Amino acid sequence: MNKYLNPKKYTRRALFLVNRYLLSHLEALFFSDPRQLLRHPPIFILGAPRSGSTLAIQVITDALDVGYLNNRHCQCFGAPAIAERLLCPLKNHPQSDYQSRHGVANGSYAPAECGEWWYRFFRRKPPYVKLKEVCPRRMRKFRQSVVALTSEFKKPVLFKNLYASLRVQAIAHYFPESLFIVIKRDEVTNGHSILEARYKRFRDYTSWFSVEPPNVEELKSLPAHQQVIEQIRHIHRAIDDDLRISGVAETRRFDLVYEDLCARPNDIIGEMKSFLETNGCLVNLKGDAPKRFPLRKEVRIDSVVYDQMVAYAKLSPTEVS
Repeated sequence: MNKYLNPKKYTRRALFLVNRYLLSHLEALFFSDPRQLLRHPPIFILGAPRSGSTLAIQVITDALDVGYLNNRHCQCFGAPAIAERLLCPLKNHPQSDYQSRHGVANGSYAPAECGEWWYRFFRRKPPYVKLKEVCPRRMRKFRQSVVALTSEFKKPVLFKNLYASLRVQAIAHYFPESLFIVIKRDEVTNGHSILEARYKRFRDYTSWFSVEPPNVEELKSLPAHQQVIEQIRHIHRAIDDDLRISGVAETRRFDLVYEDLCARPNDIIGEMKSFLETNGCLVNLKGDAPKRFPLRKEVRIDSVVYDQMVAYAKLSPTEVS
């Protein structure tokens, strides 16, 4: 087939344009005023890549009655509230199979990061943005889209896109009601998973993978085993700093430890439910999570690189600098 006449390519392009210009316009035309108060506070998952955020949202959305963007909504990223109104893609959704690949879960009902929806409001590069760098007009549309989604779901909405970790100042400012779930994983295990993902995708350990913290160019000059540890540290430093700069109270932040989620998921769901209710976010339990999830402990990357990473991670940040 002539590469210039690839029908799939043009279909994807046409769908993108319909979403970007037609559906987004309909959302602005028919849905709520961005100044409208949210019925429920939005909830944002923050953290480093490969920290277990996909498993976390799969468990949370199976156990708690919250709204979320799934793969069907993302096909209508220009106005996911319209997809919810017309298609009800969360109605009678099956329980998750707890499978994913690099943060992507298959199936129409599976939770999705929905990057194109986020890029309607935030620039692609550089991904880290301060409050003064965002476009107020886009932020009004951002709020309008979230208000519309919340109104259609009639319940709190949980968002999982780890680039939100680099947009905290804007989110906290334009959504003063927002709540944050910050997921953390053992640093070495997290770094190991990032290196494994790099090798699977690029066949090497040096190519950058996923979220880029503010000083990414400096980090790219480091060896791979140092890069991944510093990537994790600097993402969490940006989260902590921006939550503090934005005046987000500690009571609006829930720290979720991946290892605890795997060991006792139902206990963690109970703690999260209490956290949400303390912040005026009433949610119902709708099912039990599995009793536990196994932790993978075998080394699946080059043993020399792994040992270098373990040794580096033991150094304190002051020793590293």
